[in-house]
Order: sequence, then C-alpha cells, then structure tokens
Amino acid sequence: MASFLYLLFFFFSPFLSCSLASSPSPSPSSLIQSTCSLTSNYDFCVATLQSDPHSLKANDVKSLSTIAVTMASATAKSTSRYATAQAKNATEAAAARSGFRTCAEKYRYAGEALRSALDSLAGENYDYAYVHVSAAQEYASACGRLYQRSSGVAYPDAMAEREEDLKRLCGTAMDIISQLG
Repeated sequence: MASFLYLLFFFFSPFLSCSLASSPSPSPSSLIQSTCSLTSNYDFCVATLQSDPHSLKANDVKSLSTIAVTMASATAKSTSRYATAQAKNATEAAAARSGFRTCAEKYRYAGEALRSALDSLAGENYDYAYVHVSAAQEYASACGRLYQRSSGVAYPDAMAEREEDLKRLCGTAMDIISQLG
C-alpha cells in the first residue's frame, strides 16, 4: 500500500507543483482597483494609474503610491515650466508676469516636496511621505491665492486647470500612502 501511495505521489507531484507555482497573483488591474477602491476618487485613481505603463508591473500598494507621486511630480515640474514661460511672455501685463513668477516658484517647491516624498517612500517613512505630498498640494493652492493677490488680475484658466490636476493627483497619492501605514 505504501508503495502504491508513493507511486501516486511520484506521478502527480509534477502536476501539483505546477499548479502551486502558477497560483494567480493579483493582476495589476485588480491591484489598482482594490487600491483605488479605498481612495476618495475611485474613477480618477483608476484612470490615472492605468495611464502609466509602470502600473502594469506594480505588485503592491507601495509601488502604486510611488507611481502616483511620480505623476504628481511630473505635473508640478511641467506647471513650473509653463508658469516660467508665461512670466517671460512680453505680451502679458507686468502684474500678470509677477503672478506667473510666484506660481513658478510655488510649483518648483511642490516638485521639491514630491521628490522628498519619493525619498520617504523609498525609506518606508510613510508619514513623512504623506506630509510632503500634502505640502505639494498646498503649494498648488497657494499659487492661485498669491497670483490674484500679487497681480490683481484674474487667475488664468490654464493655471486653474493645472492647479486642480496637481491637487487631485496629490489627493490620490495621499489616499494611497494612507493604506501603507
């Protein structure tokens, strides 16, 4: 009887090990969906993360948080460059140029805060990462307030849209980071 069991085990063990080795791990899509289900804006979170090809290789929430912060950082950087270019635009009024310079500086600070958040994520200092992302979100908000105060001119729609984009990206990143700690 023991030899019969041994033969059965010997015969079926390759199939058993193949089925155990190929047990499904969560697909990137299901990881994104489960992570985003705990955020304040599910649809935005899913669309944002799925738009980044790196999310296809993400295997945990920490990876997704890094992707979200990286996307926010790229947005802050491009907005700072945009505001700098607008500040140099000779057709703008001097007051508007001053407002754009202020915004360029705030978005530069936001980018620095987001780079610090990435460093904190790498070091698994999730509380600090959250604080840095929150600071970046506040820098974006400060841009609009200071633009109007310093220039006395209406805040341009293009800047308001960029501000909203960064604030939503930061909000999503903070929601994801909150799942880590």
